[in-house]
Amino acid sequence: MTTLQVEKVIHINQLLREFAAANRFYADVFGAVEYMNNYDPGEDRDASLFVIGDTCIELFSPRGEESLLGRSLARFGDSWHSFEWKVPDIEAAKAAFDERGVRVTTYRPGSFFMTHPKDGHGLLFEICPDEMANDPRLGPGWTTAPWRDEHPLGIDRLHSMGAAVVDLDAATAFLSDLTGTDVLYRATRPGVGEVAGLFIGDTCIELVQPDSDDSPVARYIARYGARLRSLQFRVRDVDAVRGHFVAHGLRTGPGDAEGWLALAPEDNYGVLYQFTEDALPDDPRG
Repeated sequence: MTTLQVEKVIHINQLLREFAAANRFYADVFGAVEYMNNYDPGEDRDASLFVIGDTCIELFSPRGEESLLGRSLARFGDSWHSFEWKVPDIEAAKAAFDERGVRVTTYRPGSFFMTHPKDGHGLLFEICPDEMANDPRLGPGWTTAPWRDEHPLGIDRLHSMGAAVVDLDAATAFLSDLTGTDVLYRATRPGVGEVAGLFIGDTCIELVQPDSDDSPVARYIARYGARLRSLQFRVRDVDAVRGHFVAHGLRTGPGDAEGWLALAPEDNYGVLYQFTEDALPDDPRG
């Protein structure tokens, strides 16, 4: 079967109601640099793109409940939605999903398509062959040094994207077969679950299966279903991160692994960010 050739993650998509307030929040707390902000009348939604270090986030904010995004927001509230992979050939990419019986729910030929999450162990893939216009990461002299060396959070890079799954072995086999990627690492996190990390394109996707009904991953699945659950950032100093959030009146707590810090989703427009000083195991980026 056709292998999906993934070059990189373009952006990670977040769904929320308070669009203007969220954009101000991420600029103020995370030093986010926005490079797109618009309204799409066809989808009846506002959207913005911004970077935090090497990571790009897209905020979606539907104005009504009639669209796919609007219905998802009405059902789940502020939450993660999907992520976008860049590929060299969109038709070959579509063939890779078609051959595996993964339904394509939105398709704009030559531009992008999106898949049905139930066919991807909860993951909703957005696939695109093009870079984002005006992405500052593509400009000459681009560097993430200001986030690492000057901002109080000291963000070095994206450590991984975390996804909650029901069947770790099946989800791992699916992603490995789809992308031709081997498992980078496995781990057991007591009270959280079993973990498998796959480095795909330029980013690690960490799949987590809960180890009990009391696991925070199990509670997440009960509320949202299997899907993207968290972003993990590698930082210089976790204590400095905690202090920065406290200074902004934001709540924190233990993350999924020893020494990790979690920003309360309730204070982060419904989504989980975690922070660690740990390097990704066997990180291909060095």
